[in-house]
Amino acid sequence: MEDLGVDVSTEMAERFLADRGHGVLSLANEGVGYGIPLSYGYDALTDRCIMQFVTGQEGRKREFLETSETVTLATYEYESDGTWQSVIATGTLRPLSNDEVADRAAAIFFSQAANADTHTRLAAEGAETEWYALEIETLVGRESATGDEPLTTLE
Repeated sequence: MEDLGVDVSTEMAERFLADRGHGVLSLANEGVGYGIPLSYGYDALTDRCIMQFVTGQEGRKREFLETSETVTLATYEYESDGTWQSVIATGTLRPLSNDEVADRAAAIFFSQAANADTHTRLAAEGAETEWYALEIETLVGRESATGDEPLTTLE
């Protein structure tokens, strides 16, 4: 029988989101979905995820960023023993001003985001960086269960 898992508390979901630093951001444009694997930093004080996008002049990413009203960030972990955890954050993306980036956003991103090496991110010729915040409206998490008891791996 498939393990459908159990809900986790908001606090556990927030901790997992903060610990991961990477996930898949799902965007949409006229009914077409687009998933972007990315790194992020979770700002617990303002309940948002900070993201730095590196885009080219003609990339699909820019098109989808401009047209997505509601976005979803999914992050998960699957262990070889079959245990798993996942968190889904849903909300809106908004561009960050240079002042916001300089104030705290960049520090949060670079301290928590997985694989956030600045030199590698800017190596592509003609690449531009843009900063966004995912303003979280809903946050849900689930984890695998053994019998009726939830695992404690998120604590």
